[in-house]
Amino acid sequence: MIKLNLSKFLIVLLIFFMSAFLSFAQINEESTDEAKPSVDTADAEETQAQIQQKLASITQMTDGSYSYNPAGKPDPFRPFIDIDVSAKKVEPKKDDSKNLSSIFPLQRVATENFRLVGIIGNETRRLAIVEDSARKFYPLFKGTHIGTKNGRVVDIMSDRVIVEEREENKPKRVILKLRKD
Repeated sequence: MIKLNLSKFLIVLLIFFMSAFLSFAQINEESTDEAKPSVDTADAEETQAQIQQKLASITQMTDGSYSYNPAGKPDPFRPFIDIDVSAKKVEPKKDDSKNLSSIFPLQRVATENFRLVGIIGNETRRLAIVEDSARKFYPLFKGTHIGTKNGRVVDIMSDRVIVEEREENKPKRVILKLRKD
C-alpha cells in the first residue's frame, strides 16, 4: 500500500514539474518576442557612422605606437624581457669546445685535478667518490662524464678509477688512484 502511494506521488510530482517547465518556456518565448526592437533606417545609419568613427580612431592609434597606462600598473601584454631582435653577426670561433664551460661541475675541471677519496661496492657494481679543489664530493659510476676533454669513466676497480678521454679522436687513459692516508 505504501509503494502504491509513493508511486502515485512521484507521478503527480513529475507532471507538476513538466507543466511548470512548459509554462516557463512559453513565458520566455513571449518575452523574447517583445524584447526585439524595431530597427529604423536612421538609427542604423547613425550607429554605422559611429562604428566607422571608432574604427578610424583605433586604426590611427595602432600605427605602431601602443600605450598602456592604467594608473601605474604593468602592461599584461608586454613581455618581461626586452629582446634585441636586430641581426648581429657572430663570427664562429675555430675551437668553440675549449671555450665553452659545462654546466656540470665534473666537466668544468680537468680530470687530473680531482682526487679519488673512496670506492664502495663489489665486483658487479662499484661507486667511486672524487673530491675537487673546492672540497666538494661527487659520485662516479661507470659511464659518468668527467673532465674538460670529454672524458668518461671506463672502469672502477678496487683501488683505482680509469677515465678515457678523447682529444682529437685519440683515446687517452687517465688513472685516478686511491691513496691510503
